[in-house]
Amino acid sequence: MNPLNALPPEIIYIDPHADEVACDGGGGALGHPKVWYSFDGQAQIECGYCDRLFIKRTH
Repeated sequence: MNPLNALPPEIIYIDPHADEVACDGGGGALGHPKVWYSFDGQAQIECGYCDRLFIKRTH
């Protein structure tokens, strides 16, 4: 894939009190294995499979 034509990652906003989030790519059979990520004091996490960006809401 040409990086100049790449789409920006999907951004998913998460409850500010969440400690972890799961991602499966959202494509059913076209997705990826379900993986869990811990925020560990961070405000955002990027999925290592599909580049989805999970961001904690600020309010």
